[in-house]
Amino acid sequence: MQKIYCLSGLGADERIFSNIKIDNAELIHLPWPAYDEHDEIPCYAQKMSSMIKDDNPILLGVSFGGMLAVEIAKMRAVKKVIIVSSAKTGSEIPHFGKFMKFVVMKQIVPASFYTWPNRFVLKLFGATTDTEKEMLKGVFTSSDGHLVRWAMKAIQLWRNTTYPEPIVHIHGDADKIITPQYIHANYWIKGGSHIMIYNRAAEINAIINKELSNVNNL
Repeated sequence: MQKIYCLSGLGADERIFSNIKIDNAELIHLPWPAYDEHDEIPCYAQKMSSMIKDDNPILLGVSFGGMLAVEIAKMRAVKKVIIVSSAKTGSEIPHFGKFMKFVVMKQIVPASFYTWPNRFVLKLFGATTDTEKEMLKGVFTSSDGHLVRWAMKAIQLWRNTTYPEPIVHIHGDADKIITPQYIHANYWIKGGSHIMIYNRAAEINAIINKELSNVNNL
């Protein structure tokens, strides 16, 4: 049975992957290592990479986790990288606007703000059913607000321009967080929101199974 190392979004835990079912695979969720305030995404990716003991791993990254997966793939050999609702380069990340960028870069907002799942945020992420809202609320309230605040700044500082070949990018055309206009994806999920790894899992499972089948048949 092959192992798939899962990297979740900003401060999120393994619940976001709860509907992902891959044939003959074990999903291993990577916890968040300690960060330094001066860490940038490549530095933090190196810390996450050190937790992966297998050679040529398969990585599945969502949102911020996808950016980390890209950086890991630049520093070690990987069998496959699949990113969902994420970005491969800095140019695929939407602009925050001057005011929001100032707020994020100066870390003006208290860390507790990032663990508050208000109605606007739930809608922005694409949670519409009671189940989706409860899942997302649980993820938010149990996340580390300090980590999220640091990561928001790190994303703004990410200037990556390259990525290795074995990356498959799956994105939703209704994503309101990492908006689709800058994205160059291999697969588009029609109507897919930022939490489509959870609420459109059947389609994503099919894509991942297809991609891994192609790799395993080589």
